[in-house]
Amino acid sequence: MRYTRHLSLLLLVGVLLAGWPAVAPVAQSANLSVFGANTHIAASYPFPDSLNRPADVVAQSSLGWVREEFQWGRIEPRPGKFDWTFTDRAVNELVQRGVNIVGLLNPAVGWGTPDPADDNIPPEQGSFYPPDPQLFAKFAATVVNRYKDRVRYWQVWNEPDNAVYWRPAPNPAAYAALLRAVYPAIKGADPGATVLAAGIVSPEPAGSFLQAIADNGAWGSFDIIALHPYTDPLGPEAGSIDTVGIGAIQTLAARLGPKPIWVTEFGWADSPTDRTGEQAFDVETQANYLIRAMALLRQAGVERIIMYRFKDMQLRNGAPFNAYGLLRYGSGQGDYSQFKPAFNAFRTLNQQVGGRQPLGLRRLSEAQVAFDFERAIAWQTFPTGNGSIGQSNTQVRNGGGAAEVRYRFTTGGNDYVSFTPREAITFPAGTSQIGLWVFGDGSSFDLKVQLRDTQGEILQYRLGKIGPAGWQQLVAAVNGPVEPGNRIRFVDGKLDGEITLQAIVIDDDPDSRTGEGVIYLDDLTGYSGPEAYAARFAADRGVVEVIWAVDGGQVRISSADAEVTIIDRDGGQRRQAAPGGVLTLDVGPRPIYLIYQPGAAQPQPQPPAPLQPPVSGGFVPANGAFADDAMRNVWQRTDQPVAGGAPGLRPRSWIWGPQPISGAMREPYAQSPGGSRLVQYFDKSRMEINNPDAPRNQWYVTNGLLVVEMLTGRMQLGDAQFEDRAPANEAVAGDPATVNPNAPTYATLRSVAFPVNQNRAPDQTGQVVTAFLNRDGTVVDRPDLARYDVRIGRYEATLGHNIPQVFLDYFAQQGVVLENGRYVNRQIIDWLFVMGLPISEPYWARVKVGGVEKDVLMQAFERRVLTYTPDNDPNWRVEMGNVGQHYVRWRYGR
Repeated sequence: MRYTRHLSLLLLVGVLLAGWPAVAPVAQSANLSVFGANTHIAASYPFPDSLNRPADVVAQSSLGWVREEFQWGRIEPRPGKFDWTFTDRAVNELVQRGVNIVGLLNPAVGWGTPDPADDNIPPEQGSFYPPDPQLFAKFAATVVNRYKDRVRYWQVWNEPDNAVYWRPAPNPAAYAALLRAVYPAIKGADPGATVLAAGIVSPEPAGSFLQAIADNGAWGSFDIIALHPYTDPLGPEAGSIDTVGIGAIQTLAARLGPKPIWVTEFGWADSPTDRTGEQAFDVETQANYLIRAMALLRQAGVERIIMYRFKDMQLRNGAPFNAYGLLRYGSGQGDYSQFKPAFNAFRTLNQQVGGRQPLGLRRLSEAQVAFDFERAIAWQTFPTGNGSIGQSNTQVRNGGGAAEVRYRFTTGGNDYVSFTPREAITFPAGTSQIGLWVFGDGSSFDLKVQLRDTQGEILQYRLGKIGPAGWQQLVAAVNGPVEPGNRIRFVDGKLDGEITLQAIVIDDDPDSRTGEGVIYLDDLTGYSGPEAYAARFAADRGVVEVIWAVDGGQVRISSADAEVTIIDRDGGQRRQAAPGGVLTLDVGPRPIYLIYQPGAAQPQPQPPAPLQPPVSGGFVPANGAFADDAMRNVWQRTDQPVAGGAPGLRPRSWIWGPQPISGAMREPYAQSPGGSRLVQYFDKSRMEINNPDAPRNQWYVTNGLLVVEMLTGRMQLGDAQFEDRAPANEAVAGDPATVNPNAPTYATLRSVAFPVNQNRAPDQTGQVVTAFLNRDGTVVDRPDLARYDVRIGRYEATLGHNIPQVFLDYFAQQGVVLENGRYVNRQIIDWLFVMGLPISEPYWARVKVGGVEKDVLMQAFERRVLTYTPDNDPNWRVEMGNVGQHYVRWRYGR
């Protein structure tokens, strides 16, 4: 955040009006858009009696969220002397317009900082020296208590990784101490409040700073990770705002303990800035970058995206400075009449996709696999002691083979390892992007490629960060110039003609990090044609896609509609025909919105055929659409509020998952019409429609008995028809079984779960759970596990199993759900419909999650597995296992 001192003038006005009482707001329904802006009208607009004017303009943008600063020095200029003039007016005006507020508690006040360097700062002015944690916590509790009926999200400080905002130098341990003091104070004032950590520039120093926060015992002292993924002077694609700016932190969070990620600042300025010096972007580029970045960030899994900032507020030598805003500085801080192109672009984004569920990012270029890793080839490794590469079938995305890559970085300096193929792997001229499928290990090290062109020039491109276990495609644009540090052999700084793979590189980041691990690589792919993207969002019918091409070009899109709706960046609308089911579009850097029903999937590179095609038919990849409206409705009730950030939502885990992981599929089922039923897979389960003519009640869409099938090894093909297979050796919880040696698998459950083991357990209501399940199926008593005080809350007599109280509490929880198009507060799940009956006792196990071994309580039900992880954030201690993912791998090998 670019902070300027303008407190003195505002304090003078505030003192004159300090006696005004708080005005109770009459709020309209909260806006559904997940996008927002740093407005700071309470801190920067100088006239409290007309705060309705900037609030009106804010609301005209159709945003859903604002970040407002609650400055200690303005609110409590002297100990115990409070002036709420500006914050009361700003909060009430915004809430009346349906705007959600993130309250930024920042900065300190001169009298509240123990650093002697603060002595020359007037006591009522803001200070970026670290505050006394207890005094700041007291201030935070006072603010939260005053606004808890209107503001539920609070952020503790801004960019403590930056010496400007944490003086004289960043100190993660000191910031962690501040979090540890402030978090319980906020929760004490409002138990329903949600606390954001300070926004930190990502990927670095955010990764290192967050790790240090965890090392200093404060990972449990906030609820949401906040990032500032600035990429300027690069654009959002070249700067990898999604795969690098967000991906690295997602990997870190998976290791330290999952938390939602919000972006609370980012942007591009049409003036000189603190970040870019004299470089400035024209206002059209600023608007284009802003929309493209927000689309990319949403598809990357960011829950809220708040740009910096709504209006320009700074001058330097009489000229705009740090002009990241949607509105110009104009005649001063009170002038909200000077709109930039970014304002209309931002409003259109909010109106078209602001409240819609992201369904994935598509590349509209033509893809071709250059090397599928199905055969072993020779590679040169350098330095030889830092790693190795070889053929493997341990983890395979397609076909029968992949590359197993080992690395070892030990020096604490700039470690890396490169692998150069001994035979040519080429991409045709015109290749604009390179992609590589990676099965990660959670290291978040950089994965790069070095490419050689026909002139002998060698350039290096970062594909992205190595993520957690599971297949992920990392893609980099390679059709533009690269910065000097990535010019291995320089001619003109860009690739010309046919491209050859020079090397695949793993590089430490930051250089001080050490570590070793194993990853797997598959399907090295080139994309030719324009560097074009389609960010897909769910719609009531079909989808809405945000489409653009970085440098312009023509794309072809399959459409089931003969005519589609196109909305331009600024809101203009037109219709265009799609003759023969194909829409031809000339697209450029200015995004458009395409509203349509997708047709057949676009041609994709054909992977090698599986060695043993599944007996029950092929797997259908996800295409962003729900297989049936009824399935979409089931998903929307519980998971749309989570995906869209419904107003008043308490953080919670997924019931199904963020989106389908398969397309519409028909699987054999003897009693269904035609001998097959419609199914679709999600992370947590599978939805089924057994009879499309059945009454459309709660049981029209069911979720399968996947746990029973995997533990018995009997794949159900009808009411009494089965296909025998080996039980699934997938780890029931945590990382994959290959790197999770102690975690029980579904095969393990055979020894303790119905229907293989039909023994009924005695009623143990009130007793502490201390039974421990080993991977070999043996059960031992571990009295030390009584320290978690997890007790049985109920005996379920149907099959004779006990249910812990922590799971019963999860079943009974109330929360925001979507019913009849409205967000309402209801019981979130009917547990019998979602879970089925318990088929095992609850057992503790040692499970690796993100490479870290933890005590996890697990229990198998007919349809799902529940886990309880005591050291998780309270909102994510109870979670559904990824049964849908496990089943897809067991049945289809995917």
